[in-house]
Amino acid sequence: MPEPEVAPEPAESARRSAAALEEAEERFALFYEHCPLGVVLADADRVIGAVNPAFLRLTGASSEDDVIGVRVDELGDGYRNRSVLGRTLDGLEPGGKVVEQLAIGAADEDVRFVRLTATTLSRDSRRHTILMFEDVHELRRLQETFQHQALHDPLTGLPNGVHFRTRLETLLAARERGRIAVLFLDVDGFKVVNDGLGTEVADLVLRGVAGTLRTVFAEDGAFVARLFGDGFAVALHGDLEPAAVVNLAELAIGELAKPVYVDDIGVGVSASVGIVVSDVPGAEYQELIRSAEVALHRAKELGKAQWVLFDPQAGRTDRHRYRLASAIAGALELGEISVSYQPHVVLPDARIVTSLSAVLLWNHPAHGPIRAEKFFPLAEMTGMTVPLGKYLLAEALRTKAEWQARFGDGAPMVCLTLPRRMAIDADLVGIVRAELAHVGLEPRHLMLCAEADALLDERGDLVESLGHLCRLGVLFILVITGLPDLELIPDYRVSARGVLLTGQLVDVLGDDDPPEPARRNVRRVVERAGELGLKVGALGVRSKSHADALCDLGVMVGGGTYLPEHLSREEAEIWVGRTFPLD
Repeated sequence: MPEPEVAPEPAESARRSAAALEEAEERFALFYEHCPLGVVLADADRVIGAVNPAFLRLTGASSEDDVIGVRVDELGDGYRNRSVLGRTLDGLEPGGKVVEQLAIGAADEDVRFVRLTATTLSRDSRRHTILMFEDVHELRRLQETFQHQALHDPLTGLPNGVHFRTRLETLLAARERGRIAVLFLDVDGFKVVNDGLGTEVADLVLRGVAGTLRTVFAEDGAFVARLFGDGFAVALHGDLEPAAVVNLAELAIGELAKPVYVDDIGVGVSASVGIVVSDVPGAEYQELIRSAEVALHRAKELGKAQWVLFDPQAGRTDRHRYRLASAIAGALELGEISVSYQPHVVLPDARIVTSLSAVLLWNHPAHGPIRAEKFFPLAEMTGMTVPLGKYLLAEALRTKAEWQARFGDGAPMVCLTLPRRMAIDADLVGIVRAELAHVGLEPRHLMLCAEADALLDERGDLVESLGHLCRLGVLFILVITGLPDLELIPDYRVSARGVLLTGQLVDVLGDDDPPEPARRNVRRVVERAGELGLKVGALGVRSKSHADALCDLGVMVGGGTYLPEHLSREEAEIWVGRTFPLD
């Protein structure tokens, strides 16, 4: 049988209780002294009675005397944080606990962010408040930094596109009466600065643009952002008049034109600006953005340093054009764009086909046939000019190769007019050589045409490319509008085989009674071309009488609406067969 337990003597029990209490108090003292959290003890009147060393380190206080006797509410930084502290303590129930985030004052900084845990204890009818402060200052600053980086452009410090959208949507959602203006700005020719002077100078220019826009649009409510690359945006809200917004745009354009000196180089830029002003309420975000984009596109088409105020009627037309422009790539891939042909014949009877002009035709499913001269300018907007030109070249050479095999070496040439952007492409020679090799044709089987203006385009060097191609054996025809264009051939030493006259000089000769000066001008072109050893053809011939008039003046070859247009390859082959019948 186990021995029964013997209860300790009362004196021994008291000693053990005292020892346990002393040990507990010692543990609490160690915790209080070394706790990494700042601890504050306050009485029922919220007056601080004690703080631990961690709290002194957190606030930068030199000693307990700096905070003992101060009310807890006064620890908060500013009215808002003091209010948070006061409401937190007001809501404390005996034994309860709450957690809040707030900012408290600190000696080393204006503010210190903390997470507060507060609770109350009651003992001997006295109520005590315990507050523990966890330092989250660095974490909060890091979060703010990440948030700032997510909403701001690192180069210029301006709000980015995400921030701009949020701000604009907030303004629209507020439904405050007034007007909203949105301005889109693109730096003209920025690629020239970037490629010519380097990215460091280009970055300085962008910072300069940002600073200029901040200054110009410094009034209250203006929101300036960098959307992408060299694209910027401004949002204004208030009692706005379009004329005042336009004045600001003109001021910005003028200020941006002032040169910024980098290493003694004065770098000046200009900007194209699209503007839309709309009433609020009534404006919608997507509508504002689309309208500003349309106005900007129009401004860039007009040239450098231009602004355009969005006009709804013109905007509908422009949007139709831009929708077509954006659909070109898909149309090419889906086979909606095809190559058609138009005969060039010996004047005036049109019985002999000398060549066939290859052109693109867009068979649009909704709008019907769209001619190349209508959609090639749109292709410039989306970078599709060169892909279209390559497709035209490849198909024209494939047709020529088939006719070469079918009709022999004397089959007529297939002539194609290079779109401007492809004509000035730095890799034009490589593109032509690759396509010739692909279909197995010699360079002499290709006839290229180009407009005279392409020779003068500063973006490329067509003259040098033509020199290489002509030395390879490619035939070149220059499309001219008059005698000045013709003189480009000797001036630039272009190896042309002939010229095609187009424009007003040709058109006026199709009238019933063309003026004598028009006849004289055409005759001068023909005479000067003869001196240069060039034959003259004409585009835009409308009738047999028109062909007779041109032939009488020495024009030998013609093409135009008096002949079939947009022939398919099979239809064009019938015309070829009239001149080159099969054996």
